[in-house]
Amino acid sequence: MAMKRLLLIAVAASLVGACHWHSREWLAKQAAPDKSPSKVVPDTQPVVRQEGEPASKPAAAPPKLHAWSRASAAEPMGRSSFFTSDGRMIGRYLMSNDVDLSFAKIAYASAASEEVKAFALRMLTDHTQIIASIRAVASDKDITPAEDDAARDLRDLSTLQRDSLRLLTGRAFDSAYVVMELDRHQAILSMIDDVLLPRARSSEVREMLASSRPIIAAHIAHAEQLQAALDKR
Repeated sequence: MAMKRLLLIAVAASLVGACHWHSREWLAKQAAPDKSPSKVVPDTQPVVRQEGEPASKPAAAPPKLHAWSRASAAEPMGRSSFFTSDGRMIGRYLMSNDVDLSFAKIAYASAASEEVKAFALRMLTDHTQIIASIRAVASDKDITPAEDDAARDLRDLSTLQRDSLRLLTGRAFDSAYVVMELDRHQAILSMIDDVLLPRARSSEVREMLASSRPIIAAHIAHAEQLQAALDKR
């Protein structure tokens, strides 16, 4: 019996030892870092360049425009191309004065105020003289007045304005006519200063424009005074 008891004790001890060794091995495996490659997740954070690291290649700059292309792109709507001929400029200036002359004829016949009638008469006289000067220069220099988009736009706009003006009477007519004349002469003066004089090729054309400029400026001053007087009534 004693031998049998000792044999059982020895077997039990060996089993406990084996279980203890396997438990230590399992714990060691759990504690050890996993050496297998993990799934790669794309980095969504911005890359910060460290000091000394070469910078990435900069984006290509947009192509530069030539000087004449920039000037042409900056042109307001309705103006012709950057290289404007004297024929186009004379045609445009001639159209502007013809339009004003047509409005003056309507105003002289329909204005209720004597002051507005006198202003319309001045427009008839002065713009007739300017038109004669334009035609004389064109004839002398053999320049054929040409119509461009700006002149056609002006003609179409003036037709609409004339139609609306004919619907008015009395003080409403006088006020509308003076406002139109003020706006039109300011546009003509800007056209002389910004377009026609800088681009005129002929010295005779430049001289004609320069000599008519004070007349247009005087018309603006007259229209402003007339508008102020009408507003007080």
